[in-house]
Amino acid sequence: MSRTLWPFSRRRRELPVEQVAAQQPVNSTSISVDDRERLTHAPYFLPKDAEEDSRLNFQHRALYAAIGNHYLAPLKPETDTILDVGTGTGIWPVEMSRLFPKAHITGLDVSSSSFQYSSTAAYTLMLGNILQGLPFPEKQFEFVHQRLLVAAIPTANWPSVIDELIRVTRPGGWIEVLEIGVTIKNAGAETARLLEWMGDRSKERGFDMGMVSQLGQLLIDAGLQNVEIHHIPAPLGVWGGHVGSMLKANVLSAFGALKGAYCSQAQMRPEQFDAWVQNVAEEWETLHASYVFHAAYGRRALA
Repeated sequence: MSRTLWPFSRRRRELPVEQVAAQQPVNSTSISVDDRERLTHAPYFLPKDAEEDSRLNFQHRALYAAIGNHYLAPLKPETDTILDVGTGTGIWPVEMSRLFPKAHITGLDVSSSSFQYSSTAAYTLMLGNILQGLPFPEKQFEFVHQRLLVAAIPTANWPSVIDELIRVTRPGGWIEVLEIGVTIKNAGAETARLLEWMGDRSKERGFDMGMVSQLGQLLIDAGLQNVEIHHIPAPLGVWGGHVGSMLKANVLSAFGALKGAYCSQAQMRPEQFDAWVQNVAEEWETLHASYVFHAAYGRRALA
């Protein structure tokens, strides 16, 4: 079932977690040509540094402002085990623990350098790499959540990633994925050209930003039941008030985080990229653009 949504609202038990370290050193970083720290052991082309951590927390708040909740799946209040894959700073598990006080929430990330919280009885932050397999036994969690990892998961890996999310989900439990790709409504010519250019750079690295519009089909193909597909437009620009201003700031910050890698890859001068992005941002205001979040969730069969 496919729907287009506008903003809406919906309103501990201790979990033994085996903190299994990946075989490769998950905290190693290097300094790239744009003086931003980046992972050396994972195909993730956004930075992993304090500046990016601040952007991730701001992005979390912007997404909440746009969607009105931290999740979409129809969870029961008594949900007791939750996993967040690609947790970043850990802000999602922390805030979800307030919504589900009976649950233990595990946040997993490829590097602990971003963690801004210490594990408690309500949530655990730990290391792990979805591309190497999740360090959990089968059927452990009632709800498995993953969002905004399109820059971390090569296109060829998506089916196996979905299978791994399902593996650690209990029968009858929910799996939810949410991404933002290259879908901007009322984009304008300059925005379309920039998105195509960035999409081409991503494909050269093995990532297809456009595939996130097919998340629901991935869940269906993997055998999930009751799959819901949502395409959620949010205003992009000051024209859209508080939500639009937040989303614009976040997208511009994300473009800035990608600038060094993309410009080096395409041999473009950074100042040329900056001027291009400035023109694009003006276009958003003039044409009242909206960025589209793509989300889908489904239920693991009981049998």
